[in-house]
Amino acid sequence: KKAIEENQKEIDAIVNQRSMPTFENTIEALDRSGQMLNRVASAFFALLSAESNDEMMEISQRVQPMLSEHSNNISLNEKLFDRIKFVYDRRDQLDLTPEQKTLLKETYESFALSGAELKGEDREQYRKLSSELSQLTLTFGQNVLKETNLFSMMLSENDLEGSPQSARDAAAALAKSKGKEGFMVNLSYPSYSAFMKYSSRRDLREKLYRAYNSRNLSGEYNNIPVLKRIAEVRLEMAKL
Repeated sequence: KKAIEENQKEIDAIVNQRSMPTFENTIEALDRSGQMLNRVASAFFALLSAESNDEMMEISQRVQPMLSEHSNNISLNEKLFDRIKFVYDRRDQLDLTPEQKTLLKETYESFALSGAELKGEDREQYRKLSSELSQLTLTFGQNVLKETNLFSMMLSENDLEGSPQSARDAAAALAKSKGKEGFMVNLSYPSYSAFMKYSSRRDLREKLYRAYNSRNLSGEYNNIPVLKRIAEVRLEMAKL
């Protein structure tokens, strides 16, 4: 929350300055803004993907709407877009480096594609759909994580034939972390990829492969309805 508030202050400083928009005080300033927020969000979502649990998922349910609203507040900020457009419309008159031209073009197009040129009801509808899409994307990812965590496969030492000692140690550590003796593999990427790469047991590799590639196709964490709604929302946004 503090990082969002700091980023909003940076955006307000760009928007409320009295000087004429320039590449430096608008495009470059915008590009440099939000560094704390980017660091915090990147670290949080990396941890969420790598070591997710119920507490982390609950936090993400509170964090994601805040991030979505903040993102919309920036991309749909009319005064900010007016400054960006002012610079963009005069790009041929500016002595910009190739890198600066690319940044200007990408900034303008990013805002234009994020609803900045919409007016009235269309603008509010875009905000609503964007928030829904953000929540759907989070739900999709959490469903994948939850179903990934459901599957595990206990193995004997003979089942690990072909696996290097590092993979055997990791499988033993995973079993121990779950309060079990022996060796365990699951669908988390480090465990899955090591077993699929090194194991000489074709039957066990097939079992693990089928479990990995049939996630979220049915049951409690079925992602098919989520994907359908994501496609519908994206289509509605594209039509605005």
